[in-house]
Amino acid sequence: MKIQNYPVVKLLFPYVVGILIANYANFAECTRPILLILTGVFYLLTLLLTFVSAYRWRAVQTTVMGVAFVITGILLADMRLHPTLPAGWMEKNTNWVVRVAEEPTLRKRSVKIPAEILDTIAGQSVKTTVLFYLEPSSEAAGLHYGDLLLVHAKLSRIPPPYNPDAFDNQRYMQRRGIFYTGYVHKNAWEQVGHNPANLLKRFAQETRNRLTHIYTLAGMSGEELDILKAILLGDDDTLDPELKASYSSAGVSHILCVSGMHVGVIFMIINFLLKPLDLFRRSRILKTILVMLVIWLYAHITGLAPSVTRSATMFTFVAIGQLLRRNTNVFHSLFASMFILLIVNPLLLFEVGFQLSYLAVAGIVLFQPKLAALYTCRTRIGNYFWGLVTVSVAAQLGTSPISIYYFARFPNYFLLSNISVIALSFAVIITGISLLPLSLIPVIAQYVSWLLTKEISIMNRIIRFIEQLPHAVTENIDYHIVQVVILYGVIGCVCLLWYRRSRKIFWSACTLFTFFCVSFAVRKIQLNSETEFLAYHIRKCSAMGFQSQGRMVLFSDSIRNEDDEPYRYNINNYARKHHLEVMVIPIDTFAFDTPFLCKRGNFIRFNDRNYFILTKNQKNISQNENTGLCIDCLLLHQNPRMPPDEMMAQLPFREVVADGSNSAYFVEKWRSFCAEKGIPLQYSCEEK
Repeated sequence: MKIQNYPVVKLLFPYVVGILIANYANFAECTRPILLILTGVFYLLTLLLTFVSAYRWRAVQTTVMGVAFVITGILLADMRLHPTLPAGWMEKNTNWVVRVAEEPTLRKRSVKIPAEILDTIAGQSVKTTVLFYLEPSSEAAGLHYGDLLLVHAKLSRIPPPYNPDAFDNQRYMQRRGIFYTGYVHKNAWEQVGHNPANLLKRFAQETRNRLTHIYTLAGMSGEELDILKAILLGDDDTLDPELKASYSSAGVSHILCVSGMHVGVIFMIINFLLKPLDLFRRSRILKTILVMLVIWLYAHITGLAPSVTRSATMFTFVAIGQLLRRNTNVFHSLFASMFILLIVNPLLLFEVGFQLSYLAVAGIVLFQPKLAALYTCRTRIGNYFWGLVTVSVAAQLGTSPISIYYFARFPNYFLLSNISVIALSFAVIITGISLLPLSLIPVIAQYVSWLLTKEISIMNRIIRFIEQLPHAVTENIDYHIVQVVILYGVIGCVCLLWYRRSRKIFWSACTLFTFFCVSFAVRKIQLNSETEFLAYHIRKCSAMGFQSQGRMVLFSDSIRNEDDEPYRYNINNYARKHHLEVMVIPIDTFAFDTPFLCKRGNFIRFNDRNYFILTKNQKNISQNENTGLCIDCLLLHQNPRMPPDEMMAQLPFREVVADGSNSAYFVEKWRSFCAEKGIPLQYSCEEK
């Protein structure tokens, strides 16, 4: 594969570089006009250089065009990451006219609704999307895309993560264009109309609801219906989290997402049904238009997920290639579809699904032909299963490094699960699509529904069996992003060696792999030398970690082991990335000793510093605890009643840390006292 044969790469690469620059750099709003002018200047220079025929100017033209697309990437991505909003609009208003932007998601304690603010009661025009959490009610659950609401709520910015290496929901939502959130009480909103901004989106969502209703009338129910909705319609909101985790552990979670296989089946079916139109040129044009309409209609119905839009774009190129009687190059389709999608939404680049989708296809295209050539079966069935094996291995080669980086796990039996489940999932897709027209004949639909239920049930049983096998998943794998890049460099060199034998490529692969291994050792040495104290900010929970030489002692009043939800959501990721062996100890333990920590009552000695835990009901310091020492760090636990001045008189302290078990109102009292005394106070998880 030569880059010069793929001119779209010359535009795609600098454009992606620009998106990355915008993500990691913070440009002031006043720089946008300058960037816009620079973009126009460089595009004009590119146009002028096209009239210069001299060969020596081609490199200059390519460079100028590359700079133009870098600036374009910066400009488009920055406008989405930092939208222009009126000054003080959020602080001045609590009454909003909004339009529901997506179908509501039912949660345990709320109804989650992304909504677009259209106006304020004060008449101030604001165009932005916010995330509302409505108090549960039948009216809230019955809302649909396009409903107009009058909402009374106080908005706030989505907060950053309070704990180190915790999931960054602020950045996650920011890349989806959502920066603010608010909770809405039951009587604080009313529906005032219906006006969908996107009629095609409304049609797609109504079609999805109708198809779900058809499956329900045909007899589908329970987790089988949930699986079918996820596989065919891209709706996994009602899917059981445990079942979803089982598919992930087996390495086949991609089956629950509408992807290229689903679009390919739709393409084959519609292509077969419209085959008579191949007889004449004009009818072939009509066929191509109909095929593209059906593909993109299906893509809209399933929610336009990155994998679906990529597949729909690629099959669009295939349909056009058939019309022109030309074979479409897979890499042309891959690069072109990626470029088109990133022009429409530059922040798709940071979507995990977007990355996995393209890397999986790249792995299959690069490695599957070579793997398939290693062995040839004499039977069609053997060739079919060997094809499944090679496709699965090739896809894993493309996605494993980035997948392990994001999810810190690797499914060890991915070959077994893919061979056994992919064939069944293909049958589920065919049967599920067939059930739609057959639903007009209730007698036949009943039998087809029974068959479909059995297929999904067998598939679920296989998944649960594989999940329960010993060592089904290797967990808590930690990669740094630099190591991911190096590992992809190794895989790229191996791929080049497969297509062209070269000593330089071989030694490049060996060098990169050596760097990859050495980086693990260097990081391990760095982490083992870390000594830190962390007070975790977890709502209504105390968690204080003392870390030294690869071990952490975690004192907590609510967390009992590593399987508890507060630990998994707030601490586990940090412990994994820092290769820590964690020991969870109840905070009320009187005596506890390790080589690096000593606890007696509420007094803790760690790293040559003195810590004292001030508890809720403690009114004074006992003689045993009042050692006359000055406390380096005072830890507030569950809103202690002792006034700050009395505590200072009995046991002087130099610093105060309040964890998540303390209320913000209580912490403000201590903050004012500490400000008068010049004592630092921290109310979140920060390094000490």
